[in-house]
Amino acid sequence: MDRRGQLLLLSGMLIAMAVALITLYLTTASISGIRVSYSPWNLPYYEMRMGIYESIRAIKYYNYPTINEPSAIYEFYENMSKIYARHGYFLVVNATENKTFLNLYELNLTFKTDRVDLEVKKYVTKY
Repeated sequence: MDRRGQLLLLSGMLIAMAVALITLYLTTASISGIRVSYSPWNLPYYEMRMGIYESIRAIKYYNYPTINEPSAIYEFYENMSKIYARHGYFLVVNATENKTFLNLYELNLTFKTDRVDLEVKKYVTKY
């Protein structure tokens, strides 16, 4: 009998079975939601984008305060900060009216987590 041929055939079958088992394991892990590799940048992209989007939307749709009446925009920003705090994020929103140009507001957002310290400065027109 030719033992080299049998050894070659047996090693080829073992390698094919090992590749099949590794593929099956990785597929099962990805379907079940287990992280195969850990990313050091686990950033809350959705929360950061929605904070900016909702702040701009608030400037465009809410009335800005006058001296005599309080504005709904301040209450909106306070509530938005509380909602983000419940999810473990620190959010501070500050909107100031530009004195030289009418209907132009300067929006400052500070978004902080244990990994992110983001500050956004954006100019927004009301209309």
